Amino acid sequence: MPINEAAVALAETGKIGALNLLFKRHPYSLTPFMLEILAAIPETVPVQTYGQLLPGHTPPSSIALREKDWVECEKMITFINRLPANHEASFQIGTEPIVKQRLGFLWPSTHELSRWYKNRARDIDSLSGQLDNCLCLVDFARRKGIHELQRFHEDISYLHQLIYSDGSHDEMNFTMGLVAWEQLSEYEKFKMILKGVKEDNVVERLRDKAIPVMRNRVCMMTTVSGEEVLDNNSTVDEKANSFLVRWLKEIALENKLDICLMVIEEGVKEFPNNSIFRDEAEAVDCALQCIYLCTLTDRWSTMASILSKLPQIRDSEVCVDGLEKRLKLAEGHIEAGRLLALYQVPKSISFFSESHSDGKGVKQILRLILSKFIRRQPGRSDNDWANMWRDMKSLREKAFPFLELEYMLMEFCRGLLKAGKFSLARNYLKGTGSVALETEKAENLVIQAAREYFFSASSLSCSEIWKAKECLNLFPSSRNVRAEADIIDALTVKLPNLGVNLLPVQFRQIKDPMEIIKLAITSQAGAYLNVDELIEIAKLLGLSSQDEISAVQEAIAREAAVAGDLQLAFDLCLVLAKKGHGSIWDLCAAMARGPALENMDINSRKQLLGFALSHCDEESIGELLHAWKDLDMEGQCETLMMLTGTDPPKFSVHGSSIISFPLHSTQDVGNIRDCSGQVDRVSGDDQEVHIQNIKVILSGIAKDLQVESGANWESLLRENGKILSFAALRLPWLLKLSQNPEHGKKHIPGLVPGKQYVSVRMQAVVTILSWLARNSFAPRDDLIASLTKSIIEPPVTEEEDIIGCSFLLNLVDAFHGVDIIEEQVRMREEYHETSSIMNVGMMYSLLHNSGLNCEGPVPRRELLMRKFQEKRTSLSSDKLENIDKAQSTFWREWKMKLEEQKRVADQSRVLEKIIPGVETTRFLSGDFKYMESVVFSLIESVKLEKKHILKDVLKLADTYHLNHTKVLLQYLSSILVSEVWTIDDVAAEISEVKGEILACSAEAIKTISLNVYPAIDGHNKQCLAYLYGLLSDCYLQLEETKESLPVIHPNPAHITPIGISRFYKVIEQECNRVSFIKGLNFKNIAGLGALNFECFRSEVYAHVDEFSVEALAKMVETIVGICTDPMPEGLISWQDVYRHYVLSLLTTFETGAKTETQFEIPENLQGLISELEQTYDVCRMYIRVLAYPDVLDIMKRFFRVIIPLNRSFESLSSDSTWQDCLIVLLNFWLRLTGDVREFASHKFSEEEFNPEFLIRCLKVFVQLIMEERVSPSQGWRTILGYLNCGLTCAFAVEIFVFCRAMVFSGCGFGPIAEVFSEAVSQFPASSTLITDNETYSDSIQDLPHFYLSILETILQDLAAKSLEHQNLHCLLSSLSKMDGDLEDLKRVRHAVWERMAKFSDNLRLPSHVRVYALELMQFIADNGRNLKGFSAELQSHVLPWEGWDDFHSITSNSETIDDHGLPNQTDGSSRFTSTLVALKSSQLGAAISPSIEIKPEDLSTVDSAVSCFFKLCRAATSEPHFDALLAILGEWEGLFTIRRDEADSVEASDAGVNWNNDDWDEGWESFQEEPVEKEMKTDNSSSVHPLHACWMEIFKKLVMLSRFRDLLKLIDQSLAKSTTGILLAEDDSCRLSQIVLGIDCFVALKMVLLLPYEAIQLQCLDAVEDRLKQGGIPDKIGRDHEILVLVISSGLISTIITKSSYGTTFSYLCYMIGNFSHLCQEAQLSSLIHRGMNEHENNEKDFLFLFRRILFPCFITELVKADQQILAGLLVTKFMHTNASLSLINVAEASLRSFLERQLRVLQDDDFTLEDVGFLEPYVNTITSLRSRLGSLTQSALSLLPTNVR
Repeated sequence: MPINEAAVALAETGKIGALNLLFKRHPYSLTPFMLEILAAIPETVPVQTYGQLLPGHTPPSSIALREKDWVECEKMITFINRLPANHEASFQIGTEPIVKQRLGFLWPSTHELSRWYKNRARDIDSLSGQLDNCLCLVDFARRKGIHELQRFHEDISYLHQLIYSDGSHDEMNFTMGLVAWEQLSEYEKFKMILKGVKEDNVVERLRDKAIPVMRNRVCMMTTVSGEEVLDNNSTVDEKANSFLVRWLKEIALENKLDICLMVIEEGVKEFPNNSIFRDEAEAVDCALQCIYLCTLTDRWSTMASILSKLPQIRDSEVCVDGLEKRLKLAEGHIEAGRLLALYQVPKSISFFSESHSDGKGVKQILRLILSKFIRRQPGRSDNDWANMWRDMKSLREKAFPFLELEYMLMEFCRGLLKAGKFSLARNYLKGTGSVALETEKAENLVIQAAREYFFSASSLSCSEIWKAKECLNLFPSSRNVRAEADIIDALTVKLPNLGVNLLPVQFRQIKDPMEIIKLAITSQAGAYLNVDELIEIAKLLGLSSQDEISAVQEAIAREAAVAGDLQLAFDLCLVLAKKGHGSIWDLCAAMARGPALENMDINSRKQLLGFALSHCDEESIGELLHAWKDLDMEGQCETLMMLTGTDPPKFSVHGSSIISFPLHSTQDVGNIRDCSGQVDRVSGDDQEVHIQNIKVILSGIAKDLQVESGANWESLLRENGKILSFAALRLPWLLKLSQNPEHGKKHIPGLVPGKQYVSVRMQAVVTILSWLARNSFAPRDDLIASLTKSIIEPPVTEEEDIIGCSFLLNLVDAFHGVDIIEEQVRMREEYHETSSIMNVGMMYSLLHNSGLNCEGPVPRRELLMRKFQEKRTSLSSDKLENIDKAQSTFWREWKMKLEEQKRVADQSRVLEKIIPGVETTRFLSGDFKYMESVVFSLIESVKLEKKHILKDVLKLADTYHLNHTKVLLQYLSSILVSEVWTIDDVAAEISEVKGEILACSAEAIKTISLNVYPAIDGHNKQCLAYLYGLLSDCYLQLEETKESLPVIHPNPAHITPIGISRFYKVIEQECNRVSFIKGLNFKNIAGLGALNFECFRSEVYAHVDEFSVEALAKMVETIVGICTDPMPEGLISWQDVYRHYVLSLLTTFETGAKTETQFEIPENLQGLISELEQTYDVCRMYIRVLAYPDVLDIMKRFFRVIIPLNRSFESLSSDSTWQDCLIVLLNFWLRLTGDVREFASHKFSEEEFNPEFLIRCLKVFVQLIMEERVSPSQGWRTILGYLNCGLTCAFAVEIFVFCRAMVFSGCGFGPIAEVFSEAVSQFPASSTLITDNETYSDSIQDLPHFYLSILETILQDLAAKSLEHQNLHCLLSSLSKMDGDLEDLKRVRHAVWERMAKFSDNLRLPSHVRVYALELMQFIADNGRNLKGFSAELQSHVLPWEGWDDFHSITSNSETIDDHGLPNQTDGSSRFTSTLVALKSSQLGAAISPSIEIKPEDLSTVDSAVSCFFKLCRAATSEPHFDALLAILGEWEGLFTIRRDEADSVEASDAGVNWNNDDWDEGWESFQEEPVEKEMKTDNSSSVHPLHACWMEIFKKLVMLSRFRDLLKLIDQSLAKSTTGILLAEDDSCRLSQIVLGIDCFVALKMVLLLPYEAIQLQCLDAVEDRLKQGGIPDKIGRDHEILVLVISSGLISTIITKSSYGTTFSYLCYMIGNFSHLCQEAQLSSLIHRGMNEHENNEKDFLFLFRRILFPCFITELVKADQQILAGLLVTKFMHTNASLSLINVAEASLRSFLERQLRVLQDDDFTLEDVGFLEPYVNTITSLRSRLGSLTQSALSLLPTNVR
């Protein structure tokens, strides 16, 4: 053995003395292995024992060796050097002198030594936990000159202080390894020092340990490493203090403010000398942060105490000012928090710092405070409310300054009103010292409160009505408040007086108050008589307008008419007619034609009838007109009688009676309508006389009747009574009035149209003419002449002259009319009257000359109408000449006399007409300045009033020699800047003079540019366009005439040389084009002579919408077209207009989609997609003209619209409409992508986005969805995943992103492969697939590379401790089904499996990550065979790989069997299973000791596993440790059980297929017996658990802890695991039973009865027999049903029955059977008495149920099998409660047979399950096995009964 190996062996055994000696003798040989040897010394050996062996910084200065022998020469060294490497002789002959000469003294470097010491210390701590040894070891190293370990020594020292403290503080006791301590950051160590502190010791801990330790650490870090220097503004104290501040904030976040208070109080005591804070500012800032981190709502006092302890800040910097503000704010917040808590609305202090962003929530809190304050009982006093207002103001001042004080006062007043504090509310509504409410707002508050009270009233007399009135009395003078009070008064007082009782809630439901009025009118008889009260109620209800009052009066009038009260109806009709209430016309007509009433005269009737005519329907017009004519004639007569005071004269003849009809009333006038009866009653002679007289009268005023008509006066009078009565009674009287000169002085207003006043005499004539015309009588000329003279009597108007002329045309003698006109010409003095009568006379002559050929009245009337339509048209000279020729004698002299006067008058009239108020004399005198000022003032007036005076002013200018051009341009300027003139008006006005304007173009340009253009608003685009056009025409005129252009504006910059006229023409055209766009300021587009580059872009973009986009784009295109290249800055292209419009539509749509309701139902989403398509349809025509980059960007925006709806697709139902929505969306995407391909005008490179790829992918994807190979939820998640990462770059990336989205959405391999293949296949094989990132190109080479690329990213995240595993689950689950190309699937699975295996083998990964990876591999390879061992996460989110176990077994290496019969670890699955189990075991073992590490090699064989488990058992000292051991053993059990099954299957496979030997055809003769022999062998020999030694250790531990129930449970559970075998070997069982027998023989018996070792069972049974014989049967043992269960189930019962040596035990069993039978019968009796109760109420009844169904039948069958049928029968009869008189043997046997048969039938129909015996949990498997054997036992017992019984 080499000497170094010997040294290692000595070190491992702890023989330090021998090792020391060996080092002394062989220092040069052992020095190269020194560190390895020292590391082998057990960690538990005290360091002091081998301290002398520990190496120092340098080797020892002197080494004592023996003298060199002669053979140890250079030749020997040369010989040894020539030997092969590692030759045995070199070790044998390599003495110490030889080694010294060959190798010298190889001492480790300082770095190696330092590393070794650290590792050694860590090993000591992790393996032994002896931190003292670690400290001692490092101390030795420091003393030996290795000063690099100074910091390491400090770490161990501080850890030692923490762990081995004085123990006075229990909260500090904790365990932590050195490695874990080193890995902690400096702050975490600081926090660990303070772990568990409380208020009473936190200051001491800080002062004594935490602060000094951290200061020392920072100092040491600064001094040891020269590279580490502090910042200029930092110190050692700052580093430690920052830890303190950070720790305090974390403590405050845990709501431990008391600790913060203690620390801050201590920290601010000794500023600045010995404080734990850096300065006052840090202390204040820390305190404020701690306060605001607290979330409690009841620690305001503590917070206030903290603030009170803070020092006064003495600095004056800006930051300190900020701290002072924060301090004041915090104090206010604390006070506000107290107030909120006082008013039962507690909030944390952090709420106040963020309250400004939640104003609505703050207002809600205030309302809640008031609501709770109102509801408190008893009611609050005025003082309480005053305090409440003070607190609300305090809240606003300290916490909510953003709230308006007016708002708070309003809410407070609202609360007062709700609480019924009206007097107090009156004071506050008037305002407080700091704020006053507006009257309108105060009134609204009062009205709202009153309405709440009023509408909550349950009756008209309840208190709420009073409260509402009291509330409204706060503002008695307010109109709005008074209106509300009126409504309450109407409902509670006025309406009940009329018999109408309406509750407030009923009133609230009535929308039209008119319904209430109608209800009041019809509520009781005679209610309509209360007109004033009803109107008053209507006004109270708000019906106060004239129309509404009229509607009320109409309803009353109609009700009165129905009730027969015509007088009231008549009065109301008159009132309504005056108001013009049209709907009452029918009732007015009826009253006008109805019977006479009081105060009803002709005028009243005419008024009603006229009103009815104005508003009636078409059918009633004719009838009402006839009635009107009768009334009108009667009215005229009555008027004349009233004016003259006379009545119609009496008509008498000699010898006849006098007929007189005095009129005294309206009824009398009505009676005159037909008096023919009275005339008829006159005697015959008198009648003839009367008729002759009447004929004389009629002949005097009317022409004779035409003979050809066949009628004369006498016959007409005899036949027509109306004509006779009027001619006899009224006509003479009217003639008398018309002839009386006195009556010509009395005037009547407005009886003749066109005449303001007429005389009584004229009215009498008009009445006669009216009567004649109505009866078709032609009047005589004298009567017509008399009327005409009355009409045209001066003063007179032209209309009156025309009317008089119209009457003259009816004269038979036309020259009589000429005389009348000549008379008027002589009489009149005024010009217009004289001119009027002369025009009328000429027209009269012209009409008579023209009417010579008019035969009848109809042509004459048409001629009259045609001529008088030209009444204001002056007669032409030709017409006058014609008149002169026709009547030359009449007109010549008169014309010459008036001609001169008329000319002067006409000039004056023209001037006054054009310029009102002008001084004609001065104007006509030639005053030039006066003329110019008057004309220009006239022109200025057109700015305010539209007057068409251009021709007049130009005529004046020409007539009176003014500057024509100046006048014209001044007029043009005035109308252009006027707001009353439209552009059409201007164009029409100057259309005739535009040539004159162009003739003076230079002056016109100056006028427009300097005066007009600046005065016009840029939004008046029509006016601007007209100006541009006018300027264009002017410049064009100058260019054509080649005149010089006026230098007003320079030539437009950046404009092509098209000419200034052309520029203005283009601007005019575009201004007209966009003139319909409201708000567009065209001056921001173009000005005079140039474009407005500064505002051009913003003005266009601001007004782009669906109506203006085309016009604006065309405008931009045209305007930009006239610009030179390069395009000036500020301009945009016409494509930019379209792009901006499309983007604005998209932005609007996106905003709407985000703010709308969540799309939880497919209909909503379908509507959104439809809207999206409609939006695209609108945009498509604009998108196609854009550049490809813009098209691509817009397409991406359309795609990504649904990204904000991601949450709506998290859990979709299986509704097919979701699939339809998805298909619709994808089809839209296909259409959109196809359009992009169509719009693109170039070939796509491999570096840019290619729509062809997306089209192909989407087509395949849609097909997969329609075939339901991709579910809707998978589809939605796919497109959302693609949108989040795709649509960015080259097609290689897009393919990868799309297919990755399918993987992460849960799609299967088949669909993914189809989409991937289709996407990649579109590119030729020669395509290089080069992108900016070649990773994606490699990723899409084939499916394995694709999956590996995705997996690599996921594994990197997993290694980085990512908690997101969903993507990994989806990737693995996508390969679960045997779908798609199986070869591709196999290759992908193999690649993924290998990468996962490599990942799990990475030792640098955390153990839990490796465990998780291995569990995933095990789960997907398990294929669902054993899911119980896996977590719920894997079972619910990961799918096993179908067929992977077969494939893996085929492709794995062949296995070899080792000496123990277990497979070697050449199989991959076995390898990763071992690794997984080892890692899990290490995690479980950490509960025993953190240093425990179990490697896969420890589980390679059963022996190594047992050895490892023994080490674990030695380290276990407590019950939690033993539970961990059980968990570890459970993990191992699965591993070794699988290995044994695999070994058995391999053996069976080898045996089954080995046909090569010569013995395969032997043994056929014994074929039939072979199965029986094998079965017997199987029954008699059960395999032992591979880890039975481990289970033995576990059971020992359980026995030591007296956990017998757990022991029995473990053995019972093993019975259900057929593959595990027996937990204990027979010798182990024997030893364990002996141990338990020494404690409790009954427990020992229970244990061995669960094991299949009969000999051990009998030993324990003997001990129980002896125990029963000695001590009898205690009560506790007598009720121990577990023994009964186990004895029966084990089969030992037959031995107990048959062997007499166990008689006491048998008696014990029979005693328990009898006792339980008795209890069972009592329970059955109780259940019969209390029917309906649950049979399983408690454990005792549950066991009795088990006893009756299983245990008792099994015991009976065992008795039968043991030939104890009689005893069995007796027990059955007792159990069945058979009568004692029938207790004979044959009855017992029959009962036994019946009992067994019934039990057999019950077993066949039994639904008894395992859950029914949950109370016997330790023996669930035992009872299950017993129940399964009960049927065969019963059948066997029946077969053993005697034949005669059967």
